[in-house]
Amino acid sequence: MKQKYEAFVKYQNGESDGPVVEKLHKILETYRPPKKYDAFISYRHGELDGLVAEKLHKLLETYRIPNVIAKRIGKKKLTRVFRDREELPTSSNLSDSIIEALENSAFMLLICSRRTCKSMWVMREVDLFSEMHGKDKIITLLIDGEPDESFPPGLREREIDGETIFVEPLAADIRSETWKGSLKLLKEEKLRMLSPLLGCGYDDLRRRHRRRLIQQIATIVTAVFAFLLSFGSFSTWQYMQINRQMQLKLENQSLMLSEYSAFQLNAGDRDIAKLLALSALPENLNKPNRPLMSEAEMALANALGLYDVTDGFKAHKAISLQSSPSKIVLSPDEKYAAALYPFGLGIYNTETGMEVLTLPTIRSALADVEFLSNDILVFTGRNGIEVFNVAHSESLWQGKKATFLSVSDDKSVIAAVYKDETVATLYSIDGNEMGLIDFTGRSMNVPVEDSFINPHDTLFALNNNGTKLAVSFADGSLSVFDIVNTREKLLKPKGKTIHYAGGFYHDTLLFCVVEQEPYYSALTVYDAKNDMIVRRYESETTRFIPHVTTEGFYIAFDNQIMSIDAGTGDVSYAASAANRIEAFSVRGSAFIISENNGTYRFMEKGQIYESDYVCHFLYLGKQFALTGSRDANTLRILKNTPPAGNLVFTYDQSYRFSEAKIHQINDRIVFYSYSGLRLYDLAGNTVVEVEFPDPYQVVNTKYDVESGNIAVLYESAFRLYNGVNGNLLLETSGKTGEKSVIYTELGVCVLDENNNVTLYDLTTGEVLSINQASALTSQAILLGNVLVETIGAKVVFDGNSICGELVGANNTGDGNYAFAVSDGENGKVFTINKKGEIKEQFDFTAHGRAEVYFTGGYVFVAPFHGDTKVYSLDGTYIRTLMMSGYMADISLVGDYITADYISTSHERYSLLLKPDTLETVAILPGFLGEMERGVLILDNGRSLHSVKLLSTQELIEKARQRLNGRVLTAEEVRRFKAG
Repeated sequence: MKQKYEAFVKYQNGESDGPVVEKLHKILETYRPPKKYDAFISYRHGELDGLVAEKLHKLLETYRIPNVIAKRIGKKKLTRVFRDREELPTSSNLSDSIIEALENSAFMLLICSRRTCKSMWVMREVDLFSEMHGKDKIITLLIDGEPDESFPPGLREREIDGETIFVEPLAADIRSETWKGSLKLLKEEKLRMLSPLLGCGYDDLRRRHRRRLIQQIATIVTAVFAFLLSFGSFSTWQYMQINRQMQLKLENQSLMLSEYSAFQLNAGDRDIAKLLALSALPENLNKPNRPLMSEAEMALANALGLYDVTDGFKAHKAISLQSSPSKIVLSPDEKYAAALYPFGLGIYNTETGMEVLTLPTIRSALADVEFLSNDILVFTGRNGIEVFNVAHSESLWQGKKATFLSVSDDKSVIAAVYKDETVATLYSIDGNEMGLIDFTGRSMNVPVEDSFINPHDTLFALNNNGTKLAVSFADGSLSVFDIVNTREKLLKPKGKTIHYAGGFYHDTLLFCVVEQEPYYSALTVYDAKNDMIVRRYESETTRFIPHVTTEGFYIAFDNQIMSIDAGTGDVSYAASAANRIEAFSVRGSAFIISENNGTYRFMEKGQIYESDYVCHFLYLGKQFALTGSRDANTLRILKNTPPAGNLVFTYDQSYRFSEAKIHQINDRIVFYSYSGLRLYDLAGNTVVEVEFPDPYQVVNTKYDVESGNIAVLYESAFRLYNGVNGNLLLETSGKTGEKSVIYTELGVCVLDENNNVTLYDLTTGEVLSINQASALTSQAILLGNVLVETIGAKVVFDGNSICGELVGANNTGDGNYAFAVSDGENGKVFTINKKGEIKEQFDFTAHGRAEVYFTGGYVFVAPFHGDTKVYSLDGTYIRTLMMSGYMADISLVGDYITADYISTSHERYSLLLKPDTLETVAILPGFLGEMERGVLILDNGRSLHSVKLLSTQELIEKARQRLNGRVLTAEEVRRFKAG
């Protein structure tokens, strides 16, 4: 049942009760409860309107009302201001919450701009509030535009005595030339909007606000003075905290810039990669404006290619096109790269990446382009086929409108046809029309909407001298037209063919088709000169992708590439990829292949690059290569770049080796494996080659850094070879049938028949010490006068034993020693001082087999499967080296430490580590050692190269020199932020 009355008053009739009840009734009848909201902010979402609304809301709710006015109105703050923060729904009705807020608001604060009257929601809110509370309760704030265009029309109308007149509503004005200026004015004009809300005059409120402001300033000055006197130390601490926060912010920024540098390098834009890495480093190392981050140093070294000794195609330039490309080509001399995109043709200098010119093309995605010579190209221009001289920026001649083009290999004839016309036109190289080819009513396959769809499923090709033309048609047929004899040869009748591709090599045509219902793919080799089918291949599962060059035919299917003999049609293996091939390009014996996972690779050099997009377009030249994708508006230019540094020598690749080291004092480079060793001098001459006896019995080989000698370890024998001339220095034997010869960092231990452990020096071959031991089941070493040996499943030392095996030992550089023991799960590190006193330092975890290295005062715990963790000798954790593969060695190089790794694909590389923080500043592929101090030797798999190790300052100077004053452009910044 619906409630009819708010209250029921019951009283006793009488002289005293009646007047009281009557007065109470009147009070209750006239009482109006306070509004739920002091104000309702109405505004159009977005742009300056939204910014002002948000700022106004904050100013109102944080404003402290002067005490005199606060006592009068009974509140100190305006805490009930309604502002709808969300965009309204697309329905035509205001939400219930908005209507309720309008009903329960004392005032409306209307933000007026040129956009206000265009918002139906703002206009609806104004109308409803006017109906509920009247227009006098609406306070306006003008932020831009003139009142006539910014105020709602109904708000400026008043009806007096039946006559409509126009008035200016109560308004605050914060119009300014900038949004910052408007927000500054808003702080001043807020009092004009507050005065009606608080029921006081603007001048009174302004005076009281000014008085309070002066008092606040005086109070703050006094407080600050006292604060500085009493809490100076706290201020210093706070300053340090703020400074640390700023440093952290700059560190994170440098890390981000370093990551983006690596991303841009992988994307192919080497210059942007340099600029980003350079931005991550301090401008002045003596007075750094940001922290020096090793990640930034490494990013800059990679962008400069300082330690890249591979020879082959590398990232050179990345050009942002106006849209994704539909075709990319190189000029014969590779000076220019041309990229077609809707509806333009961009031509770029391959060396600088700069745009040479842009030409308008036919408004069709079927547009085409070909180079006729180094500087001259033909393309389907806006008004017709056009031959253009790029060097002189001059149009040589124009012909009829065209979309499809073909140029004979000898560049004497150009064939062109426009969309679905039934006639093709032939031109000579100088622009004369040579005749027409009548398609007898047929036309080529053109999509209904060809402004953005290019199906790439047609065949339109001239033979080498322009005497024959192969054309595929929309009805599925394919014909070869004999231009000289004006004859047509129908090679394939009409049918359900949905794709054609191929071309001529001399007078032999290779064409591939894809049929549907049922699906199958076929390739055909046709001898047009003798009018005969040479060979035909079919597949019901795999699509053939042809590639025709001036050297012959190639075909890709799945992940294989085969060459096809034009005379016999026989196929032979040419190359392969790891994934399905999407596109490829050939030059001589070199291939560039795009795979369906985004990878593209160069087969001649074995280089592999990753891409965010599948490369649908590839063009391989001798000096430059191009890649492009339908899914990205980027043209990537790769350059065949020589290795960094200087060539030391090229070695015989037929000689198999697993390790290589350089000894700078001996001027020797040794290649060695379990089979033997080969010594070179620094000129690349072979000094000696040695074959090891019983290579299949070799347990391990070790290189002595100090002498360059090579130790060969067997189960029961040990041989030591001289690192200068390859002579055999020492040969021993141990207990037969036992693992009695063990390598340690200090030498080689041999257990003889009398249970004597003999420690041999790898540098001289001399005996260092002899001690008694029961067995050498894994490893043993004499550290000072303490014998540490593995017996069974325990490590025994100085009367003590611990479960596990000896996994590493070395001197610590101060006359003391350290060793590590592990049981495959947990390990311990011990130190031994000069007196032979043993001290346990710390525990570590090693899941599975691990090796422990002691170098430069650090302990490297390197598991065979997992990341290497680094500690100081007292067990303090330093950092984790998170790299793929496993650590093979640790050494000192100049002022740095190198951590040598072997990847899971058996590639060798080293991390160049700072000696104080062990941060990685460079990755050194194929690192062998120092040729001389500060000069590294790197191996690329075919040759050795010397590379200078640059300091941070030299790194920065080299980058600035190569960039030649270039900075990031506004467009590059925009792409960088968006990308």
